[in-house]
Amino acid sequence: MIAINNSRCTECGICMQICSWTHFNEHNPHRSRIQIAAHWPHLPAISVCLACAKRECVEACPTEALTWDEWVRLDPAACDFCGACVTACPVQGIHPDPRTRLPLICDTCSGAFECTRWCPNDAIRIKGANP
Repeated sequence: MIAINNSRCTECGICMQICSWTHFNEHNPHRSRIQIAAHWPHLPAISVCLACAKRECVEACPTEALTWDEWVRLDPAACDFCGACVTACPVQGIHPDPRTRLPLICDTCSGAFECTRWCPNDAIRIKGANP
């Protein structure tokens, strides 16, 4: 999955732009599955699904719209927009889509990991890859 190094993040936003472009064919950071929160003078905080071992989001979903199959998968037809997955995520890695209200959860771009490919500072990388 993904490894984060907040100290390398320059808040350029390329990861958010490429994520929204890959999934929605638009440059809209609000529709990105990865978010950067700036809290100057502190380090920026990158939040994205890290595929944690407990899968608290999957367990919290009352409609079983979320399942685990190498990453968290969403069945949009089963989602009731309750936000339980957003609340349950221990890393704040799930965000509601401002248009559809569906949870935006990293799907690794079907294994392409576009955010890791485009990050110029290796703040986001594939877990286990050299920084």
